[in-house]
Amino acid sequence: MKTLKDFFDKYEIDQTESLDQKNFGSVYKAIDKETKEVWAAKISEIHPNFDKGIFKERYEQVKNLEHPNLMPYSTNYRFTEGMITTIALMPLLPLGNLNDQLHLDHADKKLIADQVLDGLYYLHAQGLVWQNLSARHILLEKEFGNSVPVFINYGNKTKIPLAFFSDYEYLAPEQFDEGAEINAQTDIWAYGALLYKLWTGRSPFGEKSASLPNTKIQDRITGEEDWGLGLMDEIPQPYQKIVEKCLKKEKEARWANCGEIIAVIKNWIPPVQAPIVWEEEAEADTRRFLRKPNKPIVWWQVVLLFVLAALLGYYLG
Repeated sequence: MKTLKDFFDKYEIDQTESLDQKNFGSVYKAIDKETKEVWAAKISEIHPNFDKGIFKERYEQVKNLEHPNLMPYSTNYRFTEGMITTIALMPLLPLGNLNDQLHLDHADKKLIADQVLDGLYYLHAQGLVWQNLSARHILLEKEFGNSVPVFINYGNKTKIPLAFFSDYEYLAPEQFDEGAEINAQTDIWAYGALLYKLWTGRSPFGEKSASLPNTKIQDRITGEEDWGLGLMDEIPQPYQKIVEKCLKKEKEARWANCGEIIAVIKNWIPPVQAPIVWEEEAEADTRRFLRKPNKPIVWWQVVLLFVLAALLGYYLG
């Protein structure tokens, strides 16, 4: 397939409605005209001056990856007709992304948090840094009644330039510094931001809007603006402890790798709660223990009682 025309001759695509409205590029429903197979087609256009080979590298890196939480890019294309257009075909998941499914119950949230961590651990073992970890880049599917997270927009080894991000909500401080290196701890920052959003429903540094542009979010993340995480108490342990260390502005102060976080979750022992004693019950217990115990009756007391009764009867008679 050499041209965009060849692609549109093979696939029928409805470009009037994007399945992915806030991400870089757009995702549309694609139908193979011959086989009638249905796909999700992620179409990204970029000027040659800003290309950097990011998408080409991404799709090349993931060809040999196999993990249940990674979306397989079944087929990908790259066309250079003026603008550079990259298209990746992937399975179409009807449930949408995690950002639109935050009403999940506690058990599902824990399952998603743990599986995202496992997938992240796998990516890092392959020498990849996701850099795009966010709730919008995690699709959901159902398996045996459970919600299973599926990653998209992953697969780069080199640092992605800031210009490729449409919003800054999950970016680590080093991603704003052109000269700073990235590593697994960059994704660990984003994982902490994801856990915060998963349990509180809000991004830790705010979400892009007309009143909160990316520059203000960047100031909060990098520390230029004084900003605190006010909803930490809504996050259950041990994830609250994990988030606190994930969101350290210095990389060296964060968790060194996903293995450390997995160990915290695996070895977490919930504290034993003392039974609640209501005030009335406590007072009753106090009175019971303060009351003098009854003394047993001995034989001579019984004899004395009968003698006194006999004398009283004689006297009255």
